[in-house]
Amino acid sequence: VAPNGGEESGAPDGSAQGAPSDEQSYSSSDFTSAPLVTEEQAGAMFMETRNMERDAFFKARIAHGIDDDKVFDLSKKVDAKLEVEKAQQEGGASGLLGCMKMFPDEEGVAKRALKALLPLCKDEVVRRDLGHLGIVEVISSTIKTYPKNEGIVHFAIRVLGNLAFGNDDNRARIGQLVLIDVLRAMQAYPQNVEMQQHAMITLTNCAHENDANKRLIANRGGFNVILDAMEAHLGAEKLQRQACWATLTVAGEESSARRAASDGAVGAILAAMVNFGENSDIQLFGLWALINISLGSDALAKFVADNGAPEIAQKAVMMFPGGEEIGSKAEELL
Repeated sequence: VAPNGGEESGAPDGSAQGAPSDEQSYSSSDFTSAPLVTEEQAGAMFMETRNMERDAFFKARIAHGIDDDKVFDLSKKVDAKLEVEKAQQEGGASGLLGCMKMFPDEEGVAKRALKALLPLCKDEVVRRDLGHLGIVEVISSTIKTYPKNEGIVHFAIRVLGNLAFGNDDNRARIGQLVLIDVLRAMQAYPQNVEMQQHAMITLTNCAHENDANKRLIANRGGFNVILDAMEAHLGAEKLQRQACWATLTVAGEESSARRAASDGAVGAILAAMVNFGENSDIQLFGLWALINISLGSDALAKFVADNGAPEIAQKAVMMFPGGEEIGSKAEELL
């Protein structure tokens, strides 16, 4: 299985012929037993947990003789900056998650907490612990509550991308609860180049070593969303690079490869390779994507070849004569 598409490190994913991975390996038996949860069930679970936490909080205060009618002025506006900073100081990442649970109706809290969580979620242990504490459920609820808040949606997508990096359990939960919302956000904010790019990172990380997520992305219009972004931002080199990476990852499953071809991915990948001939990553990821699409069927392999892939592959090898990976992938495609 090929490597993961995280923001920090790793190589491309999705090769049907089993490219080596830089990621830590996990036993599939550790994660495949998780039941599917509907959005409605996830919302109910979230509300039940939040109510239990609030009940315990107020009962503890009553036990200490605190009169909350005098302490709390429910009409007073929440100081989002103060609450988030206090939560992080007292509880770190889990404190920030708790703050989001405590103030689910405060946009300022949601945005500040997600922004603070972003760098913390690059830590493997933090990703694991937050997953166990229900962060995916909370982010799913947040995106659905504030779909028109561009800042919240953007930070939520970025946090999801980090949570999915190297964590099979988080990937599965994101696929079950919120991955479709990432695609919807890409459609809702087509001109936000950074959001498009970060959303592709999230798609890449979620599709890595998860065929269910590959099929979900492909069958719910994921390739069309990616290709629309490539067409809208032809000169955005980083976006084109990530689009090639996302395409090769999602196309690393047979039915998804066929969908990629039918949605027009071959032409978009070849165009990116031509337009950015000096970018070695785009050449490598593009070749890899074409290989994965070709493996969908003999007819697809012929389709890729007939649309100019061999010539572009040869140009990539000439541009990077010392690039072993590019040479290897070009040879494999030819």
